[in-house]
This record gives sequence, C-alpha cells and structure tokens, in this order.
Amino acid sequence: MIKLGIITGIAMEAKLLERFAVNPALLVGHAGLEPGAAYLAAEKMIAAGATALMSFGLAGGLNPAISAGAVILPAEIRGAATLPCDIAWTKRLAALFDVTPSLMAHAPGVLTTAQAKAEVFAATGAAAADMESYGIAEVAGIHGLPFAALRVVADTAADAIPSTALKAMNSDGRIRPGAAALGALTRPWQIPGLIRLGGRTATAMNKLETLARLGAPSLFGLM
Repeated sequence: MIKLGIITGIAMEAKLLERFAVNPALLVGHAGLEPGAAYLAAEKMIAAGATALMSFGLAGGLNPAISAGAVILPAEIRGAATLPCDIAWTKRLAALFDVTPSLMAHAPGVLTTAQAKAEVFAATGAAAADMESYGIAEVAGIHGLPFAALRVVADTAADAIPSTALKAMNSDGRIRPGAAALGALTRPWQIPGLIRLGGRTATAMNKLETLARLGAPSLFGLM
C-alpha cells in the first residue's frame, strides 16, 4: 500500500497541511529545528509505514530575483553531497503546480543575514535553502524510496532575520508570544524587520495553503 510521509520543519506548516490531509495514505509530521531532526523524523515516518517521502514548507530565498511566495520545486538538494529528487515525481509536480524545477541548498541553521545567503547562493547556485530537505532526501536514498520537495520562499535573499524572531521560537518551531512581545519591547529597532518578515511569511503560508489544498487529495502527484 502506498503511503506518503510529508515532513515539515515547524509545527505551523504541519498544522496547515493536516487541514487537507483527508487521504488516509497521507502521513504528516514536523521535525523541529534541532540539527539532524529532519533525518530522525524521516526514519520515524518510514517506521510508521511511509513508502515515499516529501519535504514541505517554507524556505529562505537565495536568488535575489526570487520574491516571497515563490514556489521552489527542486530537482536536487545540494549540501555535503548532491542528492537527487525523484525525476518522474518531480515532473508530475511541475505539471500539477505549473512550476519549473530548480535547485535547493541545505542550510545547517537559519541563514540570518543577506551576506550568509549570498555566500550559499554563490557556492551552490540554488534558488533557496532550507534545513530539512537534505536530511529527508538522505533517508529516502538509504531506504530506496521516492523523494520530492516542495517549498515556498518566505524571507528573500535581501532579508535579515531579526534575533528577536529566533529567540521567540521553540526548538520545534512554535512561537512563544510572550517572548516575541518582550523581544520587540527590548529591541524596538527590530520591529520594522519583524513586521516585514511577518508579511513575507503570511504571503508564503497563503501559497503553501494553496499547494496543500490542490495537492493533498492526490498525494501530491505520487499516484
């Protein structure tokens, strides 16, 4: 029996997807932000019966030409090695969402500055980066399972991530409202950046919702 295991980075991405996960063959989980968390989450998903794996959620833009809300469908993930996505599945996703496959880079942590993003872009040529896809792809390769990734750009190549935003987030990606409010009060100069990041993230989450609504019933083109 086919079962698609979809792994997100943070809880709000998983909750969004779960709203449309009416197909019993669709399994949803989130990894959190700790190093190696996506790898472990992928192994757990396979133990739960997944026969294919997908990485789904937000990404940080690397290519300066890409705006918030852009859909990233990688043909491969570039990190310590270059890991391929399933060719046939990626082609079906490209047709389903009318998007051209590109490249994704692995980020071991959040890329908080425009300079850090520019360095990864120069090294990889990737359109965007995330922390989860590489580990999930590794596990899929080890087990010989199909893998695909579908990501949406939130922060762009020019955007810095305010430290307040990072400190207000738990290791599983959940926002602590009290910490966020306190951070804004103690670092008011970061408020414009927080507002800008919030707007970009809202745009990206709206696009993710569209992808989930269209893709979840058919297991995102897997079948």
